[in-house]
Amino acid sequence: MLNNEKIILMTKLALYEQKNQKKEIKTSRYFKSDYMSMKMLSSFICVTVGYLLCLAFWFMYSSSNIISHMTTTGSFTILVIVIVLAYIIVTVLYMIFSYAFYSHKFREMRKNLKEYNGDLKTLHRIQELEYDAIIDELEEGGEEL
Repeated sequence: MLNNEKIILMTKLALYEQKNQKKEIKTSRYFKSDYMSMKMLSSFICVTVGYLLCLAFWFMYSSSNIISHMTTTGSFTILVIVIVLAYIIVTVLYMIFSYAFYSHKFREMRKNLKEYNGDLKTLHRIQELEYDAIIDELEEGGEEL
């Protein structure tokens, strides 16, 4: 006889595994501090590479203006200070955003995994009850396992 509750639960678990197994189930192996450290490091590398690429493109686009302006005014140190300050500001803002984003994402994944594990326990209990019922029927019928 089919157990509708068990079928619904198994379908829900299978859909979760297909949709989120690669990301969330693998992430469950990490502590929050390890996960955040890994994500913050990758964010720092990405923002640094992105900033350097933008700086290189900007310099290629306006290199003649920059060089002519620096030779007439001699403001090379001011340009370097502005570039470094802009990098620091962009990096700090991006890291704050990354921390908030990945912290929220980690909490959501933990919540989903907690629900997934609860559903697995429920499924296990249902299967144990069915197994016990089968054993009881066999024992009542006088059959031996």
